[in-house]
Amino acid sequence: MNETFPYRGKRDLLVQRLTEAILRGELPAGTWLRQDEIAARYGVSPTPVREALRMLEAQGLVLYEPHRGVRVADFAGSARQFFRLREALECLAVEMAIQNRNVTEETQRRLEEAVETMEAAAASGDPGRLHEAHRRFHLTLYEASNFPALVDLIQMVWSRFPWDALLALPEQHRLTVDDHRAIARRVIAGDAAGATRRLAEHLRAVGLQLGAVAGSGERA
Repeated sequence: MNETFPYRGKRDLLVQRLTEAILRGELPAGTWLRQDEIAARYGVSPTPVREALRMLEAQGLVLYEPHRGVRVADFAGSARQFFRLREALECLAVEMAIQNRNVTEETQRRLEEAVETMEAAAASGDPGRLHEAHRRFHLTLYEASNFPALVDLIQMVWSRFPWDALLALPEQHRLTVDDHRAIARRVIAGDAAGATRRLAEHLRAVGLQLGAVAGSGERA
């Protein structure tokens, strides 16, 4: 059955629907995404479809192959290694921020504000706002390390993998908010060991979930 989108926000709605389909295994790795089929299914013109596919490519969810088209990326096998790298880099940034006493009152305020925005966005079903607040939370935390090269390296790693793709799934929103609130509390309390442990637990859980949902599509 075709699904018709309202005029405004067609690209963003397409990104959301296609991301959900990929993560739920409805579009397994290797599936070719034909622009005309997507446009017909959702009742849109080719333009928002092309824009949506470009965004998915930037997120690492699809791959563009010259003269062939766009297909769903196979990222299940690299999820574990990617999140191990994230854990090493991001926990180091948090440890440095706390041990060097760089978590200022302003940093604390921004962390709390990001969590509150994430909660409001999750409650209202606004994935774009949730993604933005989620990214702001992590950058605020890691920038407190006062180690710009480390922050640049973390962002470079993010760019190579759909690191926050699970935020597209509504069932993940409550857990995401709770995890980040718990991390923020430990950071604000100056508990370096507790904060890094909680962050590591969060990253491992996300890595396992992302690898599982991607892998389930391959087995379907």
